[in-house]
Amino acid sequence: MSIVQRAKNIIIKPADEWNVIASEPATIAGLFTGYAAPLALIPLVSTILFTGLLGISALDMMGLGSGMPTGLMAIASSAVVDFIVSLVMLFVMAMIVKRVSPSFNGNSDKVQAMKLMTYASTPTWVVALVSWIPFLGAFLGLGAIVYVVYLIYVGLHPVLGVPKEKVASFTVVIVVIYVVLALIIAGIAAGLLFSTSIGNPMTGGALSGA
Repeated sequence: MSIVQRAKNIIIKPADEWNVIASEPATIAGLFTGYAAPLALIPLVSTILFTGLLGISALDMMGLGSGMPTGLMAIASSAVVDFIVSLVMLFVMAMIVKRVSPSFNGNSDKVQAMKLMTYASTPTWVVALVSWIPFLGAFLGLGAIVYVVYLIYVGLHPVLGVPKEKVASFTVVIVVIYVVLALIIAGIAAGLLFSTSIGNPMTGGALSGA
C-alpha cells in the first residue's frame, strides 16, 4: 500500500484501517523509513518553503508574530531540528507505550506499539501542508492533535489488544506521558539555547531581537 493511500485510509476510515494494520507484517526500521520519515518531511519542507523562502508566517499575518525577519539558514536549521526531534519523540513514545501496555492488559510488542504511534501521528504531518495559512492553519492544527488522540483511542484495541473497557484510560495516560515528555524536551532545548546565548553575546543579541 502506498503512503498516500495509507494516510488517506487512517484519516478517513481509521477503524477499518487499524484492523488491517494490526495483522500486517512490519519492522520498526520499515515504519520509520517507509512512512514516518517521508511524512515528517512535510512540515520540514513546508517551513523552509513558505516561511524561509517566501517569508510567509501565519503568526505574523495574524499580528501575533514578532514581525522580525529571520534568516533562511536559521529557519531551515530549526526545521531540521524539529524533524529529528519529532522522530525521536515518536520512537520514545512507542517504547513507553510498549512498556505500559501490559498494565492495561495489552500486548507488550514494540513493533505493534510503533505501528500505533506512527500511523496515529499521520494528521499532524499532513496538516503541515496548510499550517502556514492564517486562522485555517491554526484551526486545522488543533484539530489534527485532537484527531491523533482519537486515532490512538480507536487503535489501542485492535493493534495492542487492550480491552475496550481500558482503552479510554490508557489513551489518557499516553496523552499525559506525551505532554510531560514534550515539556522535558522543550526545557532541554531552552536550556541549550540559553547557554548558547550566554556563551556568545553576539548570538544572544540576535536571538533576543536586539
